[in-house]
Amino acid sequence: MCDTLYKKTTDGFIFGKNSDRSPNEPNLTEYHPAGTDPDVEKRVTYICVANVLARRAVTITRPAWMWGAEMGTNDAGVVIGNEAVFTRSKGKKLERLTGMDLLRLALERAGSAREAADVIIGLLHDYGQGGNCGFDKPFYYDNSFLIAGTDGAYILETSGADWILQDVSGQGNISNMLAQDGPFLATSKPGIKSFARKNREPVYTFFAKAKIRSCQAADRLAKPDFSAADMMAALQSHVSDDEPDLFARGSVRSLCMHKSPLGDHTTGSIVHVVRGGQSTTWTTGCSTPCLSLYKPTYFGILVPPVFAKPDESLGYWLDREYLVRAIYAGLIDLSDYRDQLARIQQSFLEGDDRLIAKKSTRTEFKTFQKACSDREEAFVESFREAIDRIAENPAGLSPLWIRKTITLGHNVSAPTLKERQEGR
Repeated sequence: MCDTLYKKTTDGFIFGKNSDRSPNEPNLTEYHPAGTDPDVEKRVTYICVANVLARRAVTITRPAWMWGAEMGTNDAGVVIGNEAVFTRSKGKKLERLTGMDLLRLALERAGSAREAADVIIGLLHDYGQGGNCGFDKPFYYDNSFLIAGTDGAYILETSGADWILQDVSGQGNISNMLAQDGPFLATSKPGIKSFARKNREPVYTFFAKAKIRSCQAADRLAKPDFSAADMMAALQSHVSDDEPDLFARGSVRSLCMHKSPLGDHTTGSIVHVVRGGQSTTWTTGCSTPCLSLYKPTYFGILVPPVFAKPDESLGYWLDREYLVRAIYAGLIDLSDYRDQLARIQQSFLEGDDRLIAKKSTRTEFKTFQKACSDREEAFVESFREAIDRIAENPAGLSPLWIRKTITLGHNVSAPTLKERQEGR
């Protein structure tokens, strides 16, 4: 389950996405430089696809066991998020391209948002989509994509090999449901009157609570003078009725999703802001955005939470995951923690504003990214005793979270579901 949001601004746009997956499934944040690859084929999560010689630089957030990514940006300023959608299409269990593969391949190959949509459409035609996308249980679905860049924004919804493409004018968002029934730019089914109504699978779509989250997202985006802070607040938000028992019972209805018997958990989050030709990607690098800091990152700068090595990103994610679970267990004063979090986040936002306003150099942006990274690290370290305690003994957590914490970090990069389930 996920949500992706877009808002056009006077001098750019703001894009946000929460990646909602199994709570024990690390989301790795990695930078991959541009390069050339002479190999005829490229191996992705399950299959090989025809390669292209030139590969763009990308920063991606991906599940630890997948080649593909949940969200990311490239050196042409394209940013993409994808969502699981539940459709009537056949053949989902066949191992083909995952939605995450499609997203990463588009980032590596496309120089604009529209070109990224065309890349995905072409790959769907050539290879199709399918294969298990669940970390610790079988999970099969089709995909939708929100794609943005300096040339505009697009929503691409799919059902099997079929698709519909719409442009986004002022604001747009996607959740775990097919929703596009209005005018479209292009489709694989000319003459179709209602792509969503024809292809939507109603039962899974209902229990995903996508309609509720989609309405929340649209309401948030309608705020005048929408800012990066507003996007963060949207991605950190919960349905008020779920707040009292959020850590124990969870909430599949909230944009910031907490694990429940039916729902997943937000395991990574980004806010990508373009203004005046400069972009900032605010990245948690960890789960549970309502309890995490968005750190400012600038494309191509390798400072945490952006890493070149998967094992370093994994360590970063796991350390902060134990911190979240220590909060869940009551080992950390929640009110004081949130007060500190808010003050630090505000200082990061104000610092980024100053750098943008003075048209700072790349060196100045790198220095600021490092300073914010160091400050967040010090903040996390101030809770080291609680982090180590919950890692050693998950007592104090609800039964669901005790079971999850005992197996946290086990076989997370194993390529098959059977291997990832071993010892659970």
